[in-house]
Amino acid sequence: SHLTPKRVAASDILAYFLEFPHTDFYERGEHVVELGLAAVRGEINPVISTFDCRMIQVLPTSREPMRSFVDRIKALHGKDGVLSVSVIHGFMAADVPEMGTRILVVTDNDKAKGDALAERLGRELYALREKTAMTMLSAADGIDRALAVRTENPGKPVVIADIWDNPGGGVPGDGTFVLRQMLARGLDRFAVATIWDPIAVTFCLAAGEGAVIDLRFGGKAGPQAGEPIDARVRVLKAVAEGWQSFGPSRVTLGPTALVRLEGTEVDIILNTNRTQTFEPDIFSNIGVDPLAKDMLLIKSTNHFYAGFEPIAAEIIYVSAPSSYPSNPAVTDYKKLTRPVWPRVTDPWKRPISPTRGEIG
Repeated sequence: SHLTPKRVAASDILAYFLEFPHTDFYERGEHVVELGLAAVRGEINPVISTFDCRMIQVLPTSREPMRSFVDRIKALHGKDGVLSVSVIHGFMAADVPEMGTRILVVTDNDKAKGDALAERLGRELYALREKTAMTMLSAADGIDRALAVRTENPGKPVVIADIWDNPGGGVPGDGTFVLRQMLARGLDRFAVATIWDPIAVTFCLAAGEGAVIDLRFGGKAGPQAGEPIDARVRVLKAVAEGWQSFGPSRVTLGPTALVRLEGTEVDIILNTNRTQTFEPDIFSNIGVDPLAKDMLLIKSTNHFYAGFEPIAAEIIYVSAPSSYPSNPAVTDYKKLTRPVWPRVTDPWKRPISPTRGEIG
């Protein structure tokens, strides 16, 4: 998300997800409603303060130091006039003037306290900027690690997350780079969720369950997705609507097919509705037992973590080629003009004027 001056000016109360993965959307929704009702009753006078951290980074709360940082934020709620605190992560794929991380504080009619708290937390977060992101491996190194983990711990599947081929970030989700390397190395007994390919799904639905067909799938959106996979497959399942959970919510996959590469135990879910992978039931809902596989290749940056961590021998984050602009230091932004780390080594050496995106 992005926090803009217009959004702040139009709002009495704002609160964002604190967890990444976003496991707290119901709780944060209730939080906003409770504050709104209190304001309507005249019990509080909410005032918003913000602070621009002048950075952009991946901030997963599934690991330290973000876990402890967010826990401290939660402990501030409802004390000493502090009504709410949020971290706006920012979204590095978007070219907007306000792109970047911010802290948002809502106080009970105490702007000075809110401003000071937002700045203190923002500067603390900036100091953590090089420590927050998870370890990201190349596809080759990620596969090596997966093989080693599988040898050490054969009882659970190893989860390989293709983190930048993530439809949640706006890319197609039809990348084949990691899958192609896994096949080239002769890996078997793994499952993939998902490859976005409405055309391939249409062919599978027409052929019907049990059919063996020559199928080209993936790699259709452009060269950054990799080359399509050509394979003889058996259509294990073809349904009008596949689905998965995301916490208490339900996410549709649209018309969906499950195919198995002939002569292997490699199962691949092909979907029509572009969505990242959230929960293991994306496999079990269509007939794949995820615990029976050696490895699970999924497309998501971190929203999958809460669902897959309990069943995984290890989670391996792989940074493979994708159309996602995953390195903001070199992304050719047109509208982002203010200094932001890592584009600038020390953005605090350069002033930011209100006309260039400073808020609060």
